Amino acid sequence: MGPLVDARVIEAKSNPLLESSPGLMIWTLVCFLITLWILRRYVFGPISRAIENRRTRIAESLDEAERSRDEALSLLEDYQQQLAAARREAEELRERGRQEGERQRSELLARAHEESERRLSDTQAQVEAQTRQAMSGIRDEVASLALLAAEKVTRRSLSDEDHRRLIEEALQDADLTQLKGAPSGNGASPDGGPST
Repeated sequence: MGPLVDARVIEAKSNPLLESSPGLMIWTLVCFLITLWILRRYVFGPISRAIENRRTRIAESLDEAERSRDEALSLLEDYQQQLAAARREAEELRERGRQEGERQRSELLARAHEESERRLSDTQAQVEAQTRQAMSGIRDEVASLALLAAEKVTRRSLSDEDHRRLIEEALQDADLTQLKGAPSGNGASPDGGPST
């Protein structure tokens, strides 16, 4: 191994790039420092400021995005509250409409019932009036028949006082409860006397 190592050492001494030169080292160091100063002053500073500006803009954009998101969430919450309020109002209107319909239905039923009751009472009053009129006509008819029968029996004309007495007796003896269902068209005249 000895000859190979010696050959390398000889070759290194003959290569000018591998030889140490103090002047070249100083100039290399001076050039490096000047280049470093130029890079630092004209390249690293502006790049650093540009990076810082970009970082600031990104942070502002993130803050703006966060604010926009918060605002959107707030608007969404407001919208949901308004939607819920609108639904409640619609439900209240529907309930009011249902109650109003029920109230009107109840009123209509009550009016119909009242009208029915009124007509029923009017009909009952008419029936009672016709019944009274029929009873009056029947009494007059019975009185006339009683007078005729009395005249035939006695064959003579009775005085007014006798007539009244006989009529009262005939009415007391007559069972008028069976005649209550008799129709009003019984031949009696409107003034209560017998028709001719």
